[in-house]
Amino acid sequence: MRKFLQYLLKRPLTWMGNKLAASPKKDTVHASLSKLYELSKTDTGSLVKLIEADGNEARFIIFSDQHKGNRSWADDFMMSEANYNNALEYYNQQDFHFINLGDSEELWKFTVDDILPKNKKVLAAEAAFHPERFTKAFGNHDIVWKNKLDVIFQLKDYFTMPLPVYEGILLKLAGLDKPLNIFLTHGHQGDLMSDNNALSTWIVAHIWMPVQRFLRININTASKDFSLRNLHNKMMYEWSSQQPGLVLVTGHTHSPVFASGRYYDHVSNRIHVDEKREDLDPSYFNSGCCCFDDGDITGIEIEGGHIRLVKWKLGTGRMVLEDISFSELLKDLY
Repeated sequence: MRKFLQYLLKRPLTWMGNKLAASPKKDTVHASLSKLYELSKTDTGSLVKLIEADGNEARFIIFSDQHKGNRSWADDFMMSEANYNNALEYYNQQDFHFINLGDSEELWKFTVDDILPKNKKVLAAEAAFHPERFTKAFGNHDIVWKNKLDVIFQLKDYFTMPLPVYEGILLKLAGLDKPLNIFLTHGHQGDLMSDNNALSTWIVAHIWMPVQRFLRININTASKDFSLRNLHNKMMYEWSSQQPGLVLVTGHTHSPVFASGRYYDHVSNRIHVDEKREDLDPSYFNSGCCCFDDGDITGIEIEGGHIRLVKWKLGTGRMVLEDISFSELLKDLY
């Protein structure tokens, strides 16, 4: 039956998925980010969470894109699980606030019932953070968590309820040389399938995703296709560079970016734009992912008045890849 339906439906559904999800337009991405950011200023609570903190004392760790699976050959997270658990234990002991920035569960490949029972240990490590030090966002691969009823029924055995799941987080840091807003979201804004009204996202989560899982449809996404990844990061950078006094942090592309690539000559982490490195606005950061093939994970760390790109290397532990103080960052941001 699957092969017959694949023959009939795979080509048109693949075309539709790639058309709607894989090739976002700059104007659409920018409009969606602007709308969400404006909402964060006036109506925090349901879609956007406001966090106010002292920039010199705040401790945050931002991880995204775990893509937890069912421990089969198709599970991208399995290699990184032990590494990720070690990192969470470290940050919890150090009283960091953990921001889980979306695509935590891989619901394009597996069902919720496939994933959660196979990941009890890692879910317990996430839930071990005090609710006041844990913030969860949804992405396009776990957009089901946008629905409060799904969160209650599916996650009640793993997390303390209520568990709000946000689309964006606005982190307002005081006590610095100048005020600094850090806006965090998964980064799928502009995706016409996953970034829309409640009805359309419910259809994606409860109809499109099960069909895709059954037919094993392969959609080109920013996390898999280098050209799309590069294009998406560039769109995010172009938006953030137009917002005075704002830093944007996303995930989604699985490609770590630190301050738009301004301060370090790491070609793989740079925004590929025409400007010279010293002319880039240091406004865009990307947390990378927690499902690299070698078991490594990357994240963005805020601590001691600094922001850092960190890697947890399998078998080695925490490594600081890039680091800058907020004092230095603010000089170039304004």
